[in-house]
Amino acid sequence: MTYLILARDGTSRIVLKRDSEDAAAKKAHELREMGWFEVEIREDTTACPASAAPGERSQTLQ
Repeated sequence: MTYLILARDGTSRIVLKRDSEDAAAKKAHELREMGWFEVEIREDTTACPASAAPGERSQTLQ
């Protein structure tokens, strides 16, 4: 499973991919420490478009 990390700073928005949930959480934490906000981790559902319906996991870090 691939995980997407979405984040914003004052002028940009980035999307990063990681192969494991642990790696995604680690990178999300690093981004928060660097001052990025609205940091969110989502499962990448592009490989299975039918699974993009309700039930998509999303996690926002505070």
